[in-house]
Amino acid sequence: MHIRFLNHAEQLAEHLHSQILEGKWSGSMPGIRRLADESGVNRNTIDAALKLLEKEGVLKGQGAGRKRLIVLPENYAPPSLRVAILCHEQSDQSLDYLINCKNKLEAAGNTVFYAPSHLTEIKMDVRRLARMVKKTEADAWVVVAGTREVLQWFMQQKIPVFADCGRHLSLKIAGIGPDHLPALAEAT
Repeated sequence: MHIRFLNHAEQLAEHLHSQILEGKWSGSMPGIRRLADESGVNRNTIDAALKLLEKEGVLKGQGAGRKRLIVLPENYAPPSLRVAILCHEQSDQSLDYLINCKNKLEAAGNTVFYAPSHLTEIKMDVRRLARMVKKTEADAWVVVAGTREVLQWFMQQKIPVFADCGRHLSLKIAGIGPDHLPALAEAT
């Protein structure tokens, strides 16, 4: 049996390769400086790891000063996510647009389910929310009509979250919802 020890650049290349396959980046890799800042690894090691990934065909260089393109295998399928939909109230589960959203997420290969409780049931209490989220095995959340406090709590977590309506305006959170200002201006 032959044991081969990997040097720092080889270890980093393996780590970056797994992160690419997990979907951390798409299109192109961040630059050496950004990777160094994020990982705490020196730039020479990062450069050597990126060159190894180029050799393997995982990355394609575009010349000095340009980002390397990510080259995924032909049979690559992005990892599926377990997406929990946290409704404002139980009846939201029958809304056509929410059913359509759930179906599209499932068609993309994700597992989608409704959270065990809804926001009205837990009385928008972030402590109760935290307990429920901790017990729920989900990789990402869609929060329907969440209060500002609920959305701020999600922002502080390391869980991807999408706000569907609710008090997400002026928060740095991905979200969608009607903009009532044009309607109010027109009505006025």
